[in-house]
Amino acid sequence: MEDLGWHLVDPGSAAGLDGSIARAVDRGEYWFGYYWSPTAVVGKYNLVMLEWETPWGGSENWDGCIVKPEQECLDPQPTSYTESEVHTVITDRLMQEGGIAVDYLANRIFPGEAMNAMLVYMTDNQATGEAAAFEFLATHEDIWTQWVTEDAAAAIRSAL
Repeated sequence: MEDLGWHLVDPGSAAGLDGSIARAVDRGEYWFGYYWSPTAVVGKYNLVMLEWETPWGGSENWDGCIVKPEQECLDPQPTSYTESEVHTVITDRLMQEGGIAVDYLANRIFPGEAMNAMLVYMTDNQATGEAAAFEFLATHEDIWTQWVTEDAAAAIRSAL
């Protein structure tokens, strides 16, 4: 890559990686690398995920080889990166007795872009989770109204 004119950087830490992204954006330069999401950095600098040329190689390849040390994975197969999922876990009792609360939890999905925006808001404003929740309700009505009934949405709007 260096022979092709790329400048390779080992940032040494998460803070160094964040700094390399910020510097590139501030200078109007390109930046290419790997970063995780959702994070404030992805939201603040509008990082764009590139499509993988290689499709997902399956859980057996990933869990049984890719994530293991080199000595334990003698035949790794090409694969895109795995997507991490976040699940809401509740007790059996809540599932049986929770009523509309369970419906709410089942409907609640935070799109990555919205989560990144909230993380940027929290970072830029040194905001608490409670403040970010109010900001989310004020700025992302199109999302949260899908999680609740019309009556609940009206009550939330009037409480804001």
